[in-house]
Amino acid sequence: MIALKGRIFNGEGITENGVVFIEGGRISKVGKDLDTSGFNTIEGGFITPGLIDAHVHFFGTVNDNVLEWNITPEGLSAARSASDMIRLLSAGFTTVRDLGSKSAIYLSRAEREGTLIGPRIIASGYSVAETGGNDDPKDLPLDVAQRLSYSFYCDSPWECRKAVRMSIRQGAEVIKGYFVF
Repeated sequence: MIALKGRIFNGEGITENGVVFIEGGRISKVGKDLDTSGFNTIEGGFITPGLIDAHVHFFGTVNDNVLEWNITPEGLSAARSASDMIRLLSAGFTTVRDLGSKSAIYLSRAEREGTLIGPRIIASGYSVAETGGNDDPKDLPLDVAQRLSYSFYCDSPWECRKAVRMSIRQGAEVIKGYFVF
């Protein structure tokens, strides 16, 4: 049980001498000039709502380039991404939305069950894309492109419905689509 004492910004104004109580990893009460007896108290801070990053990718890479995204082994990618989750939370991000990576759905599940520490992850898993579109690595041989892809490909309304269903079956909470009209 933790009590945070300080100036609270709630999005509309500042509350002086504010207190935020955290129990079981969740905010249980917020107020002004409240008794913090029995709580581990952290004083003197400026308290804000958690930040949300609406577009991340848990690729677990050291460098930001397409080749590394695709050649990093999935186990190493997941381990690095778990470390990235802690960095995001430490920076104040309490929710992130991953819009296309192979591990985000599983990282999200692990965070929710308490296995990993990090922000809440809203994951798309594989995206839905048209053949030959933005997310189709057209410069690679077909067998390599299919192996490395982060998308379910579709070229008709019925195929796209199926691709969305596959994403949901995979655990997606949001669908990312790549389409050129």
